[in-house]
Amino acid sequence: MVYSSLWRRAAAAIIDGIILSAISTLCLRTVILFPFAFILHFFYKPIFESSNVRATPGKYLAEISVCRSNGDKLSLKDAYIRYFASWISGLTLGIGYLIALFNDRKQTLHDMFADTIVVSKVYENEGLWTEWLNQMKFLFARKPKN
Repeated sequence: MVYSSLWRRAAAAIIDGIILSAISTLCLRTVILFPFAFILHFFYKPIFESSNVRATPGKYLAEISVCRSNGDKLSLKDAYIRYFASWISGLTLGIGYLIALFNDRKQTLHDMFADTIVVSKVYENEGLWTEWLNQMKFLFARKPKN
């Protein structure tokens, strides 16, 4: 596997930041959508990274994706572990991110904690937005009562 460089990951984070900021700004201007801005931040990365594409839109454009260290797709639980562990990487004054410069697999602190890697590969079956919508349908589908 070809592990993604910290520079590609940074580019992906910038793209995702721009997307989140734009959507949040639009939502914050509308009183009805105000709560959606906060909910979006909680769901954005885990939903995208646990989809079949294995990447947020920023990662997709940077041609990188997230997977388990054995190459498997992340479950939603794995994606949330990685998401919350990324807060630790940030709270260490960014040192959690810089760790990627000093290991062979280019893992950040949250990658190590969640047992994930970021690779230079795009997984796409039906397209980014179709895969994401399929993921949303799966997550919010009503389960029949027995």
